[in-house]
Amino acid sequence: MKSILVVEDDRLLGREIVEELTQNGFAPVLARDGAEALASLTTGNFGLIFLDIMLPGDLDGFEILKRLKADEKLENIPVIILSNLGQTQEIDRAMDLGARDYVVKATVDLDRLAEIAKKHLSPA
Repeated sequence: MKSILVVEDDRLLGREIVEELTQNGFAPVLARDGAEALASLTTGNFGLIFLDIMLPGDLDGFEILKRLKADEKLENIPVIILSNLGQTQEIDRAMDLGARDYVVKATVDLDRLAEIAKKHLSPA
């Protein structure tokens, strides 16, 4: 079964997302920064990625998205941006880089994330 990679540096929110996805029959893996996300992508079999933009370290979500879409092994994994940046400029940039959808954290509940996951993957 393909897993869901959740790239989120906020510990509480990351834990809540993982818990919600697990309760809905998915197998989420949490990465807390860009380097951890890229390392997870080399070892995991992911069918969906929830990706924050603002991350600690040198790699932000835009850079991770660019790298994903440039890698022929990873380019077809749907990426859902999950960010508090909600300006049109950020949304357009993410979509231009290949994101499938853009969700503003402040306006979404966890049930909605599970629905998005169900849209892209079947639970175990």
